Amino acid sequence: NRRRPTPPDTTPTLGLDQGVTGYDTPLFEIALVDASQTLAALKPKEGDGFDFTPSDWLERRDANGYFHLGDLNLRLRQDGSEDWLHYSTAAARKPVTPLEASGQTLAAADLAGTLPTDIPLAVRRYWELVEGDLILRFELDNRTDGPVEVGALGIPMVFNNILQGRSLDEAHAVSSFSDPYIGGDAGYLQVSRLTGNGPTLLVVPQPDSPLEAYNPLLSDPTRRGVTFEGFHEWVVHSRALAETEWEEAQPWNPPTSATLAPGESRSYGVRFLLADGLRDIESTLLEHERPVAVGIPGYILPTDLNGRLFLKSNTPVQGIEIEPAGALTLAEAEITSGGWRAYDVRGHRWGRARVTIAYSDGSRQ
Repeated sequence: NRRRPTPPDTTPTLGLDQGVTGYDTPLFEIALVDASQTLAALKPKEGDGFDFTPSDWLERRDANGYFHLGDLNLRLRQDGSEDWLHYSTAAARKPVTPLEASGQTLAAADLAGTLPTDIPLAVRRYWELVEGDLILRFELDNRTDGPVEVGALGIPMVFNNILQGRSLDEAHAVSSFSDPYIGGDAGYLQVSRLTGNGPTLLVVPQPDSPLEAYNPLLSDPTRRGVTFEGFHEWVVHSRALAETEWEEAQPWNPPTSATLAPGESRSYGVRFLLADGLRDIESTLLEHERPVAVGIPGYILPTDLNGRLFLKSNTPVQGIEIEPAGALTLAEAEITSGGWRAYDVRGHRWGRARVTIAYSDGSRQ
């Protein structure tokens, strides 16, 4: 006989009984849970009350292990250790310590209270409003006397892609789809309503926070199935994952890590934008100085068919790398009347290939 799986702990730990505070921004009406300072609502101003977060599931997901927007996952190791230690703000949730919020900061917190005491880094989280845009940012400080390597850093992207238990009309009213472009510094996540109508949410990287990988959050107790594929996290560094869970796989992008010297601090984060609709995604990215790539006829290219790659960015292309070498050739063509740089693309080998665009500002797509 098979044992029934142990049901998840449902003891409330998010702190909803301590209240929720709303904030008004130019693009969104948001709400933060006071005890955790995680997001309880993310409503576009022109969305007729639509919420990108699963706010109607908030009380059902009020326990340890459930991820929310504002949480952070880390894999760390200290000098001399070969083992990665996993830290998560969602694993054993306790109230965070609010920090003074002024200027562009809407809310800030020291996350030590909801992290294990042995973590070698100090972690602070900031919800900020910069040039009218909402930003979620984390600061990591090495508080030890030795180097600390950050082998994985994941920011859970928890949006309302839960369809289970809803009628079609209900799902159209409240649910959304998330679709990542795992494009490094030019990567982004688009979140659109199930209907395809209304504003589209775009999550883009802050400096030094590329979308290196998009990792399923398999430990979240929210039950997955045909109508709910689960939640994912925006992964900035993935070396620890590549050496453990992904050991038998080939990551989409080369895995990275970052080593913080004693006393060193690093900042990571994402910015939340809005496009008027699905057809306005590329123009919205360009308006916010994000590089955009368009492949014609797409990104599966038969060897007997020529393709075209169109690039548009505010900074010049410094170089192009192709892996494996010789798998593709790119020949520069004329710049279009709309300012898009064009390349003729030809495939020469069967299988997966990666084209990496290096820009003069140091960013890579």
